[in-house]
Amino acid sequence: MSDAQARAAAFVAAHGDPLARARAAAQVGAGPLAAALALLDPRIARGGPDAPLLALALCDELGARGDARVERACADLAAAQREDGGFELAGDLDARLVYTGMAAGLLAKTPFARPELLDGAGDFLARHFAPERVQGFRYESLAAYALFFANAPHAESDAVLQWCGRELERGFRARAFDAVRTARVYASCDAHAMPGARIAQDDLCAALRAEQSADGGFGLVVAPAEERVEATLEALVALRHFRI
Repeated sequence: MSDAQARAAAFVAAHGDPLARARAAAQVGAGPLAAALALLDPRIARGGPDAPLLALALCDELGARGDARVERACADLAAAQREDGGFELAGDLDARLVYTGMAAGLLAKTPFARPELLDGAGDFLARHFAPERVQGFRYESLAAYALFFANAPHAESDAVLQWCGRELERGFRARAFDAVRTARVYASCDAHAMPGARIAQDDLCAALRAEQSADGGFGLVVAPAEERVEATLEALVALRHFRI
């Protein structure tokens, strides 16, 4: 565990709720994975329609991609996949695209997703893709498209990732995306580079270090500490991914 990781975990331990503390401890090897997963169950139970995505995201964060919670989330999402390949979600097309990209991208990293589920999701995302979907610093859309097409094989993967990479770099250079959010895209893609993105790893790592506050946390220092916990957990994933 590096000094930066230890300080981030200590910040979460001081200001987070029990689940946040367990997530941080598990990430840095200071607490059991089982404890974090057990605390995740009540959060999933009251998560409503977003519960499958929550389970996938947190199990992915903790490296528990083969967990039974992930298998259940996969079954729930498969049952909610519509004929067009996207997952059911109240909202407009943009919201469905983001949800489908995030959910199917996370499922692609597990052993439970059927190829036809991923093919359908990929076709849905590709059919509705246009550069405008990821331009204009649209972080959620960019992150969702990158997550899926970096982790699931598809004929359009290279073309889509080129656009995602270019727009990720543009957002980082313009400071529309901070280093944590930029690095989290790489971490979610299990990658240290992306087509189209000319961001030197040393530059991104230096920016990550610079964003850590003296108290070990990340996020706006003017915000209450409790409101910076999630940003610090996201940063901890990035720090571990780049071994900072």
